[in-house]
Amino acid sequence: MSKFSRLAVIAGAFASLAGFGSTAHADAAAGKATFTSICSECHEVADFEGEDAAALQGTIKNIVAGTQKHKKALKLTDAQVADVAAYMASGK
Repeated sequence: MSKFSRLAVIAGAFASLAGFGSTAHADAAAGKATFTSICSECHEVADFEGEDAAALQGTIKNIVAGTQKHKKALKLTDAQVADVAAYMASGK
């Protein structure tokens, strides 16, 4: 394995752990409040039950950044994004 390949593998592993850490400490109760006030106008939380929280977090971050199409612009902090993703993945 080349030096570059090893570096890529290590970077990928680190990125995965970093993403896991932010969703692992998310507050689904706070996410519920944010989802209810911002997202529930168009989305049902049950539609996301069983989805991967880290993947949902990535999608929401892309919407906040304006790199993914969405009906309306979102302005959320990283903590709010993690919380909403945790709540959405719970489906409750």
